Amino acid sequence: MTRNKFTGYLLYAIGEILLVVIGILIALQINSWNQDRQNRRQEQQILSQLLKEYRSNLSQIKDKIEIRNEVLNSSFILLQYKKLDPATISVDSLDAHLFRISIRPTFDPELSVSNELINSGKLYLLQNLELRNKVSAFSSSLSELKEEEMAIFNLTEERLIPFLTEHYQVGRMMMVLLDDDELRAKLTMGSLKKYENMKTLVPAADFRPLLEHPDFEDYLLQMISYTAYTNEQSEGVKQKIKDIIAAIEKEIDQ
Repeated sequence: MTRNKFTGYLLYAIGEILLVVIGILIALQINSWNQDRQNRRQEQQILSQLLKEYRSNLSQIKDKIEIRNEVLNSSFILLQYKKLDPATISVDSLDAHLFRISIRPTFDPELSVSNELINSGKLYLLQNLELRNKVSAFSSSLSELKEEEMAIFNLTEERLIPFLTEHYQVGRMMMVLLDDDELRAKLTMGSLKKYENMKTLVPAADFRPLLEHPDFEDYLLQMISYTAYTNEQSEGVKQKIKDIIAAIEKEIDQ
C-alpha cells in the first residue's frame, strides 16, 4: 500500500511538472507569436519608409542624369558653334549652353532610414534576405559614381570656370540660371524674386575669342568624356534603386 501510495504521489508530481512545462511552453509560444506580430507590423512600417526614401532617390538620380544629358547636348552644340559664322550665333543661346556645361550635378541620396536600420541592428526585421543585402550594400555601391562626379567637379572648378572667367564675361551666362525656373527646380534651388530680365543686368560680351581659343575645344571634349561616363555609372545606380523599390513593393502587405 505504501509503495502504491508513493507511486501515486510520484505520478501526481510528474503530472504537475508536465502541466507546468506545458504551461511554460504555451506561454513562450504565445509570447513568440506576439513578438512575431509586432516584428511584422514594424517591418511594414520600415518597408513604407524605405519605399518613400528610395522613390525619392530614384527621382533625384533621374533629374541628375537629365541634367548631365543637357550638359552633353550643350557641349556638342558649343563644338558646332566653333565652325559657324559668329554672326549666326545667338548670344543668349551661347550663354545658356556655357552655363549648362559649368553645372556640377551630384547625386546626394537620402539614406536616413537605411542607415538607421544598419546602425541600430534592426536590419534583421526585413525578412527578405535579398532585400536586406541590397539595402545594406547600396551606400558602398556609390563610391565609383562619387569619384566620377568629383572628377567633373574638379575639372569645372579648377580649370573650366577659371578659363571662362579669363576669356569671357561669365556674369551674363550666370544670369541664365536666375531666369530658368525649370533648371533651378532640377538643381533643387529655391525661387528668387523676379526682375524684368536678369540678362539685362550684365552686358553681352564678345564671344569670338572664346570660341577660337584652342583650349576651349579640349575642355569641351573632356567634359563630354567625363559626363558620359558618369551617366553610365548613374544608370547603374538607378537600376539598383529600381531593384530595391521592386523588392520593397513585393514585401509590403504580403
